[in-house]
Amino acid sequence: MDTDPTPKQLGFRLPAEWEQQAAVWFAWPTREDLWAEVLPLVRVQLAELYVLAARFQPVRVLCPRLLQVELKALMEQAGDASAVSLYDYETDDVWCRDYGPLFLLNDEGTKLCMTDWAYNAWGNKFPLQQKDNKATAWIGEQLGIQRFAFDMILEGGAIESNGAGQIMTTEVVLLNSNRNPGISKVEIEAQLSDGFGIDQVLWLNAGLVGDDTDGHIDNLARFFNSDSILITVVADSEDDNHAVLAENMCRAQAFRTPLGQPYTIVSLPLPEPIYLNGERLAASYMNYLVLNNAVLVPTYGQVQNDTKALATIAECYPGREVIGFDCRSIVREGGAIHCMSQHQPSVDR
Repeated sequence: MDTDPTPKQLGFRLPAEWEQQAAVWFAWPTREDLWAEVLPLVRVQLAELYVLAARFQPVRVLCPRLLQVELKALMEQAGDASAVSLYDYETDDVWCRDYGPLFLLNDEGTKLCMTDWAYNAWGNKFPLQQKDNKATAWIGEQLGIQRFAFDMILEGGAIESNGAGQIMTTEVVLLNSNRNPGISKVEIEAQLSDGFGIDQVLWLNAGLVGDDTDGHIDNLARFFNSDSILITVVADSEDDNHAVLAENMCRAQAFRTPLGQPYTIVSLPLPEPIYLNGERLAASYMNYLVLNNAVLVPTYGQVQNDTKALATIAECYPGREVIGFDCRSIVREGGAIHCMSQHQPSVDR
């Protein structure tokens, strides 16, 4: 039986986030049960985040028409929002990194497509997920971009691309029975290869304590060029994250680049633990957003730790303005800047 060609067969690849971007996508919080008593503050902060990102490139926000007046007013207070476009779509939640389109480029960089993977709210942890799961198809219709749909459950925050044929991910997420029960590691690697045009999957093990996603890679490790990895560490051997992060470091040190060389490894310490109602939150500086000429980094009101993290990330991204953004309230719902964004690569005309 004939089957449709895969993105890999058509010459598409998953670009790295530091490559040129056409836009960055966000989703406006529509539910009043999110962030409890800090929701008004978070909405002000998100409007500020959109305006900040719009200094560097176009920003596109999923926001139902009935709430656009409020968002526009908040952005007007924050600054110049002329590069922000609003799209009339209501989501269940704000974490569009995980349910939004994962964009691919062809080898020539002249054509864009999107992949649309099934989404089940991180293993059916939350019942409101249908609008989020349908968001990629809706965005594809608005943009008129070819869409490849896959039955496999996959969140965008679970993978990290170096743009050169490799992605990093974690076993605790992709091999979890709450995502794709009955699918082997080999079968998952084959689907990732077909869907993203990659040649190799680099596996870390587990994630941070308190991470609702079970352990997304974007809190743990990021490529900052095709042969270098920034990885989360914690020095305190008594910290609940120490053993997991030490194992991830050992694995990363064994990774090899597409040219067969060891990766350059740079360590990025965690902030001091942050708790909400006695539960530790998955706060990480790794959850930063790369934009054209900028990197937006979550900060947590820990001056010394925040300053060191910003300096480390600035060394990894020379030529980009590195800007801290207070995520103490945002992280209460489980994520930070990278989790709530989705980058759209540029196409050469």
